[in-house]
Amino acid sequence: MGRAEYLLLKILINLLQSIKTVSIEALATALPIPIFFESRRKKVQRFLSLNYINIEEICFPIIKSWLEIYFPFNDSTFA
Repeated sequence: MGRAEYLLLKILINLLQSIKTVSIEALATALPIPIFFESRRKKVQRFLSLNYINIEEICFPIIKSWLEIYFPFNDSTFA
């Protein structure tokens, strides 16, 4: 996955958290890219249809890094 695709993935995940709607049209409307709506919609649709976008390789590492940032592991918590 290239840098642009990785950034788009992070943006889409953040949008999903903020708009709380799972539809390509809603994501395309909220996507902060200065292109026409239809181009944003096609971009999201093409991105989500990539073969190497799967939860094990993409989403779990991102979720893991978020958890480590927002809920740092502290040994004294479990002592």
